[in-house]
Parts: sequence; C-alpha cells; structure tokens
Amino acid sequence: MFKYCLTLIIAATISLFAVAQSNISDLIANGNQKIKEKDFKGALAEFKNALNVSPNDSLALNGIIRANTLLEDYKEAQRWIAIALEAYPNNPDFLFRRGIIQNLNGYHDKAIEDFESALGQNPNTSLKVQILLNKASAHFKIEQFAESLADYNKVVELDPRNFNAYNFRGLVNFRLGYYIDAVTDYTTAIDLDPTSPLPYYNRGMSLLKLNENQKACADFRKACQMGYMTSCKMVVAECGAR
Repeated sequence: MFKYCLTLIIAATISLFAVAQSNISDLIANGNQKIKEKDFKGALAEFKNALNVSPNDSLALNGIIRANTLLEDYKEAQRWIAIALEAYPNNPDFLFRRGIIQNLNGYHDKAIEDFESALGQNPNTSLKVQILLNKASAHFKIEQFAESLADYNKVVELDPRNFNAYNFRGLVNFRLGYYIDAVTDYTTAIDLDPTSPLPYYNRGMSLLKLNENQKACADFRKACQMGYMTSCKMVVAECGAR
C-alpha cells in the first residue's frame, strides 16, 4: 500500500512538473511572439508570468531583459541583468545583454569588455554573430576602426550572407579610406537586400571618392527613388536635379 501511494505521489509530482514546464514554454513562446508584433509591454507581462511559475528561468529572464531594452527602460533592464548574472554569472547571453545596455548608455569601453567576456564563454554561432556585430559597433563609435573591421571580418566568416556585416563593414572601410573595398561590401549588401536604400547611398559616396561620378549618381538616384531623402540631396548637389 505504501509503495502504491508513493508511486501515486511521484506520478502526480511528475505530472505537475510537466504541466508547469508546458505553461512556461507557452508563456515564453507568447512573449517572443509579442516581441515580433512589437507589443513589448505584452511580452513583458508574459515573461514575468513565466518567471512567477519558475523563478530564475533563464529564458524568462532573457525575455524580460529584451522587453525592457526594447521599451528603452534601460535602468530596469540593467536591474534584471544583475539578477540574471547573479543566478548565471557565466551566461554569455546575459553578458551580451549587459554589453548592449552599456553601448546604449554610451559606455562603449565597458560594452566591449562585456562582449569579450561573452565570447569567452563559447556561445553558439548565432549568438556569437550578434555579439561580434555589437562589439564591432562599439569599436566604431570610439573610432577604433581597425578593431571594428576585424570583428566584421569574423562575422562574415561565420555568416557569409549577413547583410548588416557587409553594410557596416563598408562604412568602416570607407572611414579607413579603403574605398574599393567599401564599394565591394555595399555591392554584396545590395545583392543580399536590394530593397534597402542605404547601401546604394553609401556605395554612391564611396564611388564619389573614386571619381566614379556617373556610377555614384546612379546609386544616389536609386536610393532617392526608394525614399531616402539624404540621397535626394546628393542628387541635387552632385548630379543635378534630373
């Protein structure tokens, strides 16, 4: 009889755990969906409900941090990052999130330190790409262009079809005076996403530096037609109003 009761208790416990896990998964999935829909407050509520079911759940914590960051409540995001890192001090995702907040607050050197710490925890390839993109951005903002270029090069090695890597590496190459390389990067970015006006405009600026005015004007006109008003001004300034 005792064994029978014990079996029932264990079965009930397992059943309750399975239900709880299912509820958490549903809440987190709902939160992620609301983020995609740009309902950040709704996402925050879903992630908090998940955390109420399972305190210290890493996915729920990550969701809360993301939602607060997207709501531009950086102080609250920092508070949750501190909580998350107390529970998971070597979690690369949380170190990455702290780096993002540091970057947004203008503390680029500290952001780079966090990004490097996150990379040191052997994150998966997808997260590594995101860390490197943000690290490259931090280097760029403090005019460490060689370091920024090195980070974008690593992204391209890991993800050869990453639009942002080519688009922003083009900007770094432009600032370094490598105009031919910049044109090549912007051309690849255009191939990956021909609907974005920015690479057309940026390639036009690089072509101007190479005295390829006719090609530059073609890019400026294209970006202007796509609604990028800064490019329209370049059409007037460099190409005439035609």
